Amino acid sequence: MTAASRALSVLALADEAGMNRLRATYDPSPTPAPPTNPQQGTTASLLPSPPSPGTGPRR
Repeated sequence: MTAASRALSVLALADEAGMNRLRATYDPSPTPAPPTNPQQGTTASLLPSPPSPGTGPRR
């Protein structure tokens, strides 16, 4: 019984690895990597601040 359970676990891991490889090869939009720093992930999604008014061209 234990051998059957281990065999099913190995098959499930192999299937998941195969799906990940297929997704990496054929998925048209790559999935973003999870942020390594939680604080950096929240600020990375925000737009950059606009430039100060003195740096733009004059009309």
